[in-house]
Amino acid sequence: MRTEQVRAVLAIAETASFRAAAIRLGMSQSALSATVRRLEDELGVTLLTRSHDGTHLSPAGTAALRAMRAICAADEDLRTTVRAYAAGGTELIRVAAVTAAINTVLPGCLNDLVVDPGVEVQVRIGGSGDVIDQIRSGRADLGLITLEHGAHPVDGVRMHTLLLSPMGVVVPAGHRLAAQPEVRVIDLTGERVVNFRAGYMMHRVATGLLDVTDVRVVSHVESTPDAVRLVAAGVGVCLLPGFSVAERDPVVWREFVGVDAPITLALIVAADAAPTDRVRRLGRELRRRSASSDPHGGHHPASANTTVRVTV
Repeated sequence: MRTEQVRAVLAIAETASFRAAAIRLGMSQSALSATVRRLEDELGVTLLTRSHDGTHLSPAGTAALRAMRAICAADEDLRTTVRAYAAGGTELIRVAAVTAAINTVLPGCLNDLVVDPGVEVQVRIGGSGDVIDQIRSGRADLGLITLEHGAHPVDGVRMHTLLLSPMGVVVPAGHRLAAQPEVRVIDLTGERVVNFRAGYMMHRVATGLLDVTDVRVVSHVESTPDAVRLVAAGVGVCLLPGFSVAERDPVVWREFVGVDAPITLALIVAADAAPTDRVRRLGRELRRRSASSDPHGGHHPASANTTVRVTV
């Protein structure tokens, strides 16, 4: 099995087209077909199926999707690390984070991380489950996840609470609820709602809260920025903890009253991790800033001396 074979399958799944995937990968369709066929022959399964609306993952391909993504991510991590050291011993610090971390304490901590150009910071954005997988597998040095307050400890990681926020609703500026200092879940009756995709923690939390009122879910998203953009455009409202919304976002957040469902932003590291001095420093800075953080406070860009690469 070769990484480029796995990348070929993922490209076809993402574009639903052999032609579009071949263009993306810079190869001919015949070469792409042969690449996929060799992988399928080796695994003994069909990974892709063609239908009237394009080419999609087969049941076996769907089951293997997370593993295929992990293979490609590990390959990228390996290549990045080797490139960094080949370029003169640059230390690569790998951070896996949910989007809520980008709206809160992470940017300022990256800004203060180093004063020398010898550090590269890779920030990979994903859901909490993806972040946990990266920490457990050693593909990230530090992780930032969200979880329901009081949730059971996560196996294989050490966890430190950074922020704790109540649940609330995000509405467009000028919305009827924006004029209220607090809202009840029942106040959402009749509203269109932007929810997270099934499998995300926020989908579970929001669905549980919305069971008591009559709303219409009109869209499902996979990230907080996508949710905020849809809310700002008037598509619907969205349920989020306060720290998920930055001061600069063109929306209004209002806390729910009568709702006991606080959400935690937590720092995690592998239970058996042996972090470098700079990784430990980043962890300490995250804890320090969180202790005095205003979840809606301002943030600072990364220092010019720090290389920050964000991947999804």
